[in-house]
Amino acid sequence: MKNIILQQNSQLEQNLIALHTGNESAKKWFIQNVQEILESSTMTPYSKCDAIAEVFGSIDSKLQYLKEQQTLLATLRKQLELAKTSAKEEVSNALLSYGVTSLKGLTVSSISATKPSNKTVAKLEILNKDELLKLGYFKVVLDEKAVEEALLSADKRPEVENYADMKMETISKKATIRINKRKTSMQDDQIAA
Repeated sequence: MKNIILQQNSQLEQNLIALHTGNESAKKWFIQNVQEILESSTMTPYSKCDAIAEVFGSIDSKLQYLKEQQTLLATLRKQLELAKTSAKEEVSNALLSYGVTSLKGLTVSSISATKPSNKTVAKLEILNKDELLKLGYFKVVLDEKAVEEALLSADKRPEVENYADMKMETISKKATIRINKRKTSMQDDQIAA
């Protein structure tokens, strides 16, 4: 599909688009264009209607085109983010397979590789929500943070341990790289600007 946004617009359409500024002059020019069409002695009533409607049809086409482009851009963005994440993991694995954890550069300070890791975190599991609510562990709904704090405190644990428990959960983190930019590069760019 060709870029309809860059197509030449009629004067009426240009003035219609200028209405977004809220400028009184833009409003005046648009109204003047519409009045010229309505007062034209060379146009039939049908062609007057078509000329005005054509501008709105053109705007609708542009809006539809922009909507389609936004969808395409969102898809492309997701693809690029996924590719970047996957590439970082693969580069990290490649560097680590050679026993390299940091690779120095000229335009960037370095690329640091991290090994895959697992992290264990505590995750609250509610066993009897109603009993915990009766014991006062709620805001408007069950206050899971207060229950978690009670489970972790020595004096309140017996009160809630029959109704809630803490389970250990393993969270896997994939290997990745971090690109460390040189500070001098940024300073050079600022000086050049």
